[in-house]
Amino acid sequence: MPGFRDKPIGDIARAAEIGQILVRHGAKSLAGALGVIPHPAKSIDPGELRPAAVVALLRDIGPVGIKLGQLLATRSDLFSRSWIAAFATLHDQVSPVPFEEIEPILAASWGADWRGEFTQFDEQPLASASVAQTYSASLLDGADVIIKVRRPGTAARMEADVRLLSRLAAVAEDRSPEIARYRPVEFLRTFGRNLAWEMDLAAEARACERIGGYLDTLGIKTPTIHWELTGIRVNVQERLYGTPASALEAGSTDPRVAAFARQYANAVLRMIILNGEFHGDPHPGNVFLIGEQDVGFIDFGSVGTLTKARREELVRLVMAIADEDTADVANVLLEWAGNPKVDRDGLTQNLDQLIGEFRGTVLSGIEFSHIFSRVFDLLRDYQLALPPDLAILLRTLLTAEGFARSFAPDYNIGEETRPIMLELFAERFSLGRNRANLKKVRRQLLALAAIMPDLLDNAAAIAKSGHVPVQIDPASFEKLAAIRRASQPVKGPVAAALIVSAALLANQSWVLASVAVALAGLVLLRKWR
Repeated sequence: MPGFRDKPIGDIARAAEIGQILVRHGAKSLAGALGVIPHPAKSIDPGELRPAAVVALLRDIGPVGIKLGQLLATRSDLFSRSWIAAFATLHDQVSPVPFEEIEPILAASWGADWRGEFTQFDEQPLASASVAQTYSASLLDGADVIIKVRRPGTAARMEADVRLLSRLAAVAEDRSPEIARYRPVEFLRTFGRNLAWEMDLAAEARACERIGGYLDTLGIKTPTIHWELTGIRVNVQERLYGTPASALEAGSTDPRVAAFARQYANAVLRMIILNGEFHGDPHPGNVFLIGEQDVGFIDFGSVGTLTKARREELVRLVMAIADEDTADVANVLLEWAGNPKVDRDGLTQNLDQLIGEFRGTVLSGIEFSHIFSRVFDLLRDYQLALPPDLAILLRTLLTAEGFARSFAPDYNIGEETRPIMLELFAERFSLGRNRANLKKVRRQLLALAAIMPDLLDNAAAIAKSGHVPVQIDPASFEKLAAIRRASQPVKGPVAAALIVSAALLANQSWVLASVAVALAGLVLLRKWR
C-alpha cells in the first residue's frame, strides 16, 4: 500500500532492550548466556526460570512475547501443568490505538475520500488485539461489515522480535544439547511463519474463503469477504449476527445448545481429518450460535494445515492405539521427535501400561484430553518434543472436545471420529484413487520389465555364487550372463513378457494383472531354483 510504511527496528537496539527486560525480571544468567548483555554467563541458573517470572517477562517483551506464551500454553509435551497454567494467563488483549493513528492506514488503502464507501463507520473499536483492531461499519448497499485493521508499527516490531528470538534460540541450541533436543529453532521458525500469516490480513481472508467453502458443505456459516476493500493491512468481511459461544451459560441443558456444540465439534474434526486445512483457534469467542442451533466461525487469522503425510501418520497413530499396538505407537512418537536415542523398549512398556488402563475403551469412553495428558507426561519423561505443526492441531482438538463436553457431557470425540475415519478410508480406497494407483503400478511394471534382463543376470549370478558380490568386473559379468543364457534360454523372456502383460492389463482388469504378476514370480522362482 503506497504511502504507508512501518518504521524498521534495528536488531542491535532491540537485543539491548530484551537484555534489559531479562535482567529486570531476574534472568541475568540467561541474558548473559544468550549474549544480550556485556557479561556472558557460563551457565544458566535454573532458579531464574520460574513460571510467574517468565510470564511477566513475556508480557514485557510485547505482542510477540504474548503470542509466544500462548503457543507455549499448548505444548504440554514440553511443560508441566504449572507452566501450562501460567502461560494460559497470557491474553492477547491490548489497549486500543487511537483512531487518529488508524485513519492513515485506511486512507493509504482506500484513498483520501474513503468515508464515501460507507454509510456508517464506528470509530470506537469492537476489539483490540496485538496484531489488529476491529471496527463495525455499513456499506453503501446496506450490508453490515466488520473491518479489521493492522495496528501501525506492528509488523516491524514483530518481525524484529521473531528474527532476534530465532538467533538467540540458535545460540542456545548450539551451547546446550539438552535445549537442542527440543528443537527451539524449528519451533520459532514455525512460530514466525504463523505470525507472518496472521499479519497478512489478505491471507486471512483467503483462508476464510477456502475453509469456508468446505464448511459450507456441512451447513456451517463463515463471513463473506469484500475483496474490493481488502488488502494486506485491512480486510472487510460480513458481520455475522448471533450469540458468541463464550456467552452461552456453561452447563446449559437446552438440547438446542447441545446440538450446536456437537455440530461445532464435528465440524472441527472434519476440517482436520478430511479437509486437511482447519481453523487454528476455534475458541468460544470465535464461534457463534446462529438461529436455533446453526454454527458460524469467524477470525481465520490462525490456520492449521496437515500435509497428506501428516494425516497418514495421525491415522496410523489412531489405529495403533485402537489395535493396542504399542510398538507402533512408540514408533510414530519417536519419528515425530526426530528419532532421538532413548530407551525404546522402556517407552513401549510405559505406553503398553498406559493403554492397558484404557483397554477396551480407548475410542469409546475416555476423554482425549485425559489420554493426551498422560501421553504428554511420558513425552516429558523421555524428553521427546512433538513437531511444532502438531501444536495447533492438539490445541484445536482439545478445545473442541472441552467445549462440546461442557454442553453435551455424553459427547465422545473417539466415537465421533470413527465414522469420519471410515469416510477417510473410503476416500483413500475410492475407485478414482485406485485407478490412479493402477496407472502408477502399470508404470512401475513397465519400468521393471525394461530392466528385467539386468535383474535376471544379477539374480542368476547371486543364485549360482551363493553370496552377493560387492563388485563385479565387466569380464566376470559377461561370463555369468553367458552362462545364464546358455542354461536358461526361455524362462527369462517368459517372465519379462508376463510382467509386460500385467502392465498392459492393469487398466482393464486388476485380477488378470495380479495373475500375470504371480505367474512371473513363479517362473522366476523356478528359474532361481
